[in-house]
Order: sequence, then structure tokens, then C-alpha cells
Amino acid sequence: MTVSIKIDDSKKQKLDRFIAQLLLREGKKMTLQEAVGLMIDHALENEDEFMQNLKNLPPVEEDPLWKMMENAKPLGIKDLSTGIDEYLYGSKT
Repeated sequence: MTVSIKIDDSKKQKLDRFIAQLLLREGKKMTLQEAVGLMIDHALENEDEFMQNLKNLPPVEEDPLWKMMENAKPLGIKDLSTGIDEYLYGSKT
């Protein structure tokens, strides 16, 4: 099974350059999917180093979306996953 991911253009360009360099330097041809998969595997195998890199990111509490969620108003719906359409668009006809 595969899934789609979204990355910004600058990261995509860096990945494309990495893949091109791999072909030029090592003579190895790799797809974007294979490169991302190997990078994920590397990050998981080197979890401590990866977590150290994450320390440079701002805390989630500073994220504007997180702040909005903290101030969310109750909608009076017990299970929002089942009632959100009715709340947003009105009751079914």
C-alpha cells in the first residue's frame, strides 16, 4: 500500500538533487519513493540523533493552530465525527 505525502517545493528540489547526485557519484538510480523510504528508515534507526534535530523546532504550544484548539468552543455534539456535517450544513433532508 502506498500513500501520498505533500512536501514544499524547496524540499522536493533538494530531494531531486540528492537523487541526481546519487546517480552521478555512485551510479545508483533511485526513485523519489525509494529515497524517501530510505530516509525514513534511517531516521527511525537513528532515533536519538533524529530527536536531537527536532529540538530546534518550536514547541507545539507556540503553533497558532494549537492555540486555536485550546480556545475551541464546545459545539454540544458528543461525537463530532458523526455530527459535524449536520452541524456545518444543517440536518439531512
